[in-house]
Amino acid sequence: MNDPNHLDLASIREKLDAAKGPNYWRCLDEIAGTEGFQDFLHREFPRQASEWEDVEGRRNFLKLMGASLALAGLGACTRQPTENIMPYVNQPESVIPGRPLYYASAFPVSGVARGILVESHMGRPTKIEGNPEHPASLGSTDATTQASVLGLYDPDRSQTVTYLHEIKSYASFLSQFVELLKQHDLTQGAGIRILTETVTSPTLGAQFKSIQQRFPAAKWIQYEPLGAHSVRAGTRLAFGQYANPVYMLDAADVLVSLDADLFGAMQGSVRYARDYANRRRVTGGNVPTNRFYAVETTPTHTGAKADHRLPIKPSEMENFARALASAVGVAGVTSTSNAIEAKWFNALVKDLQAHKGTSLVVAGDNQSPEVHALAHAINAALRQCRQDCRLHRSHRSQSQRSIGRLQGAAV
Repeated sequence: MNDPNHLDLASIREKLDAAKGPNYWRCLDEIAGTEGFQDFLHREFPRQASEWEDVEGRRNFLKLMGASLALAGLGACTRQPTENIMPYVNQPESVIPGRPLYYASAFPVSGVARGILVESHMGRPTKIEGNPEHPASLGSTDATTQASVLGLYDPDRSQTVTYLHEIKSYASFLSQFVELLKQHDLTQGAGIRILTETVTSPTLGAQFKSIQQRFPAAKWIQYEPLGAHSVRAGTRLAFGQYANPVYMLDAADVLVSLDADLFGAMQGSVRYARDYANRRRVTGGNVPTNRFYAVETTPTHTGAKADHRLPIKPSEMENFARALASAVGVAGVTSTSNAIEAKWFNALVKDLQAHKGTSLVVAGDNQSPEVHALAHAINAALRQCRQDCRLHRSHRSQSQRSIGRLQGAAV
């Protein structure tokens, strides 16, 4: 028995070979023109549109619509119960109806805080914007930070305390929790494990430390599934200790991204986008703009803003970083890749060498620690002193010795 929806790959290849000019399709069913796909197109949008051509179907549709409108109108006739709005007994001095209040706060992303201003109306947060006085935002923000206010109004948030799918009171939870802690006093909390995301709040950190003082055997584990683990491992390879790089994009005349989403998901992206925009804004023709090279394995919004973009395979990124490090003068680094576009690569190397001291190479969070260490070595070879890794000066000289160990192990 022949299936009318069966895909014949041989016939599909013949149609593709005979086609001329640009052709676009959504799936193989559309190319083959199966009956199932044609029926889907017939009923795709609007829903039940095929019945409008039928007199009986159209009549039934109008009946249902009329009944829906009648029920909606009937529901509007119901009388809502009377609600009394009571004024403040002692109104706070700062609360004025119709006038918002603003509170300075911070929105953490993988342990890195973004300074924000929260707009509040009568005690209810309604809008979030960047804090102009915070160095991580400078008054700017992104969509994720602005949308975080919706978490306060999530209807799916738990409204009560539950235990084994049964609603319990907070007093019962507290009494059971206290009894459970008394049992752990005998073992000094040997069975207690606290799992959190990265915590940089001094108040919350002090609370966890007080728990560890009472239960010395308890363990507090901080974990980020999408954290900058490779970034920190790369700084340890390059500098001999863990560090968090902070880049000054507004001081870079030539910027190179090695799969780094500087203006998207990267830590400090809000500040980086602001600094980059300042260098691209020409006032009176007196401010020189920078030049941005992006080497990417996946298209990003950051790469779309680059002056020159080179797409490569993920397996080729480390070889590209090695070739770039060797070309700018990092000793002991070699590359075995022949897939690099020579014209694009040579122009990049020439531009970096012409702007020693004012160029910057940044590796993406998803790249390996070796690529991050190579990026630090490239910056050191280019005398990139504008990169702040929160390290003492002596550690900068140590980076050359550490990168030497990396080269010997990875070449």
